[in-house]
Amino acid sequence: MIEPDKKTKRKNVITALVIIAFMIFLFLFTLYNTGVFNRAI
Repeated sequence: MIEPDKKTKRKNVITALVIIAFMIFLFLFTLYNTGVFNRAI
């Protein structure tokens, strides 16, 4: 009973990290497109 719950929890954490990383990527990409960064990344 503990094992599947642990697996699900880990999957949820990975999913959350992926979503957060994607949001950060979109945020930086938007800043780059709006010209906040003048240098190429």
